[in-house]
Amino acid sequence: MSSPNGNATKRSSMNQLSLLLHIRKTALLINAVLHDTRVHWLPKSLFLGTLSALVIALLGGDVVSEVISNIFPVVGPVLGLPADAGLDWVAFSVAAFNLLKLFPADIVGEHYDRLFRSSAQRRSAA
Repeated sequence: MSSPNGNATKRSSMNQLSLLLHIRKTALLINAVLHDTRVHWLPKSLFLGTLSALVIALLGGDVVSEVISNIFPVVGPVLGLPADAGLDWVAFSVAAFNLLKLFPADIVGEHYDRLFRSSAQRRSAA
């Protein structure tokens, strides 16, 4: 792969942990890929549709639990969220990371490098 000035550039592989720990940068990465005109609309739609379905599935249980706890105060605590509800959101982030594979790797890598790698790291990699 070559950059506009003719120098060969090396794209870093994405680090799933850094995507999980840097939520703001991850959101910027997803936004950049979704607004990139080189990416076809179909993978964008699949990505957004799948993430929407996952969010609805994750939040749907919470909504039902809240309604039940408001209507039936005794039954609500019994049907409350399990202690490992946070694992659902970790599974969601893993799914989101894997869904990035719907997009062309070179485009995602380009945006990832721009957002996650500092300028000093880019100079040392060149």
